[in-house]
Amino acid sequence: MSWIDFSEFQVIPSIRRLNDLEIALNSEAQVILLTEAHIANLQELVKLVHAKDKKALVNLELLGGFGKDHVGMKLLKNYYHVDGVMSTDSGKLGMAKQCGLVTFQRFFLHDSRSFETALKIIECSRVDGAELLPAIMALDCYQTLTAVAKIPLLAGGFIRDREMMEKIKTCGFKGLTVSDKSLW
Repeated sequence: MSWIDFSEFQVIPSIRRLNDLEIALNSEAQVILLTEAHIANLQELVKLVHAKDKKALVNLELLGGFGKDHVGMKLLKNYYHVDGVMSTDSGKLGMAKQCGLVTFQRFFLHDSRSFETALKIIECSRVDGAELLPAIMALDCYQTLTAVAKIPLLAGGFIRDREMMEKIKTCGFKGLTVSDKSLW
């Protein structure tokens, strides 16, 4: 995954309101997560992101009006020119990877079973990175995660201030996704 420089901590704006895209485009972020995209606006949004020399990610679960099969992944890459995808679904991520998209698997850490599942998947994963949510749980589990992870780890969810961002960075995460535009 050469297009994200994880030698430096990455703040990845998560665009929940399209009105906030301009702020993200003018930020120092290298990557923008288009969480409110759909098939009617995706191509234009990706063009705007690329025009600022940034990379565009989409969340497959939140991408409106889109078929999430192998043909859909090819469309994301070749027609919409998306750079990468995030998803909780390993199968969809495998299809996306085959099509040349960068992939991030999302894990919701809501109990010990979900954490154990995340550990098993991360240990043998072929994705390019993982996002762990919510960030407070990701912080608590970081040391155990790094014992098995060979991929960059991101934290996300409920990041509300710079103090939390600094904790995530200091802990050793390679980056975070955040929708609060004051933190971009």
